[in-house]
Amino acid sequence: TKGRGQRGKIWEDEPGANLAMSLIIKVSQPRLKFALLSMMVAQVVETCFASLYSGWQTAIKWPNDIYINDKKASGILIENIWKGAVWQYSIIGIGINVHQTVFPPDLPHATSLTLESGMTFDHLEIITQIRTGILNGLPLLEKNEQEIIHTYNQRLYRRNREVTFLQIAEQRKFQAFVQEVDEEGKLILLTSTGIERYDFGSIQWIL
Repeated sequence: TKGRGQRGKIWEDEPGANLAMSLIIKVSQPRLKFALLSMMVAQVVETCFASLYSGWQTAIKWPNDIYINDKKASGILIENIWKGAVWQYSIIGIGINVHQTVFPPDLPHATSLTLESGMTFDHLEIITQIRTGILNGLPLLEKNEQEIIHTYNQRLYRRNREVTFLQIAEQRKFQAFVQEVDEEGKLILLTSTGIERYDFGSIQWIL
């Protein structure tokens, strides 16, 4: 009933207009990379969007926001629950702007499925498609690791394009070309000094 995002951010949501769903999953593969789970979930949501309306240009903005026509329509937050050193389960939280048409002025890049298509959508149909896609993808995570990484990078937002980033710790802005994401979930950038890898939370997109 109250969505939240990364680093204490609030997921803005018009009651009754959008989707804010959580899926609790238990993964049986003890060696599974968490980044791989995040990539798979993002692909499922992006694939769902692409199937709903053929006129959209959809992409995954690292690490797991889903963009339609250069604007954010969905955010994903995965929390991993541990008992000692054992990974117990994960809570996959997904927020999707479905029918909302007005957003706060401090969210200039936000959009919804309705704004980008002029159509209305069945919430339950979207939930079912995403849930089924995630559950079907879980058993294949280790087997299809390279395919998942490759597909994720094929759909990576602004790949091979120059973007301005903020290095959070030093509050330093810099330009770099987006290359790809590696198996650990790090974003690989081509900067003026060469190839650099960044963990999630260490840099911020400036769009």
